[in-house]
Amino acid sequence: MGLFSRGQKNGRYGVLLDIGSGSVLAAIVHSDPAKPHPVLVWSKREHVPLRDSNSIEESAKAVMSALVNASMTLDAEGRAILRQYDPGAQLSELQCGISAPWSYTVTKSITYEQKEVFTVTDELLKKLTDTAEHKITSELKENESVENLGLTIVNRSTMDISTNGYRVTHPQGEKAKELVLSHASVVAQTYLIEAINEMREKLFPETKLTISSYMLMLYSVLRNIFPNQHDYCAVDLTYEATEIGVVRDGSLRYCTHTPIGLFSIAREISAITGVPVHEAYTHLRSSSFDAFMERLSATKQAEIEEMFEDYTSRIADLFHETGDRLAIPKNICIHTELNSEPIMAALLTKAGIQALKTQPLITKIASKIHADMRQAGIATSQSVSDEALYVAAAFFHTPQVTQTFTIK
Repeated sequence: MGLFSRGQKNGRYGVLLDIGSGSVLAAIVHSDPAKPHPVLVWSKREHVPLRDSNSIEESAKAVMSALVNASMTLDAEGRAILRQYDPGAQLSELQCGISAPWSYTVTKSITYEQKEVFTVTDELLKKLTDTAEHKITSELKENESVENLGLTIVNRSTMDISTNGYRVTHPQGEKAKELVLSHASVVAQTYLIEAINEMREKLFPETKLTISSYMLMLYSVLRNIFPNQHDYCAVDLTYEATEIGVVRDGSLRYCTHTPIGLFSIAREISAITGVPVHEAYTHLRSSSFDAFMERLSATKQAEIEEMFEDYTSRIADLFHETGDRLAIPKNICIHTELNSEPIMAALLTKAGIQALKTQPLITKIASKIHADMRQAGIATSQSVSDEALYVAAAFFHTPQVTQTFTIK
């Protein structure tokens, strides 16, 4: 039952929701600050059916249905397991992470410079924060495509502050000539936020709700896993989307996505070969995918290769959409399910070469997570193989690198 370890039942208990592009995870986690890792008490991932979707509205309805089903199982099965684990446990927090295409992370950096040395004050930090939030809000209002989607700002976070080029945690009182504040706002589908709030009020009215984008959570966890990496592109490859986050100088600077993921690719393979979608998805996750390809006719092989080329071209285009004239950094951190890593890493490597005109440095996050767990002597059970669950639990457990995570 434990994700990592069990022992004294101190600390806090929380409900985790991970709303992905094609699934919803519900989990209960126990975080003891004296322990290096959290404990997974219970988890359940509800998948959206692997069928064709004609519109974003249909996909949204399927995800909403998965959220309802996961919540019902959490209320019944999850609570029972929690009582067995600790009869006196009280759920105090509800943490929700939302992936693309249901959320967007919009970032902005504000620089304040003076010729003479100045003192950093709370008032100055508030002014810079307000300026960043105003710019982000104005850009969202000017973007008709975003405005028409019915989005709500659910989280405003100061991610990073530096004085004179050095990152600081508590800048108040510092003497500086330059102050840089990096800020992020998370916007999400309004109907989804309403559903989350309704679920909380019905099932967990005593919990404190925090909502963030999954990319912002992943960025925070990666800063702890790779403290010495300051320039990289985080790629979150989910069932129905591929999202990238560009990190420069240790700060998340830009996010974008394309609505193509593992399920999308599996449906394409199914349409080309005639095999059922679930079988196509199994082959995509298998080390014997090359053997599957060899059994196909030359025509079908060529069609699949063309489909893969189209995907890599779309990702290469994403790698150029960085908010400035630069392409992504050379380091690419891939986050996807463990069994899909090999083939997707190969495709993203090709996309990286197209965008960078050189070989990128690929880091496989799922492999890194499982290697660390093996090194620590931790068994990798079926539930632990859910890498998004690991990120959500680590985000809940570890003090955040961000300055604020405030719902407004």
